[in-house]
Amino acid sequence: MLKSEVVDGKLIVYLEGRLDVSVANEVEEGLSDLIDNGGHRKVLLNMKDVEYMSSSGFRACISTLRKLSAKDGALKISNIKPAVKRIFDVIELTSLFDIYESEEAALNAF
Repeated sequence: MLKSEVVDGKLIVYLEGRLDVSVANEVEEGLSDLIDNGGHRKVLLNMKDVEYMSSSGFRACISTLRKLSAKDGALKISNIKPAVKRIFDVIELTSLFDIYESEEAALNAF
């Protein structure tokens, strides 16, 4: 189960460890459930504890972004470690996502 909390009507999901093929589907399904069944439209993915992301992890993020966009929602990402941020940069996904240095900055951007 994903660790999450709601702050001022915004859902913060705390991702951790390695977002690779072994956990990405579970993360994607969990996020989808929170959006579809929880009614959340403003979602922040806090990645302070994510050590690695594979293409499967990026797919889960893109899928979540598309789902929220279709519902007039918004996805923000915060606290990406430099090693993971480099992967975002290399595959040119930084322009696709709203990325913030801190959770507070991301919450204020909604």
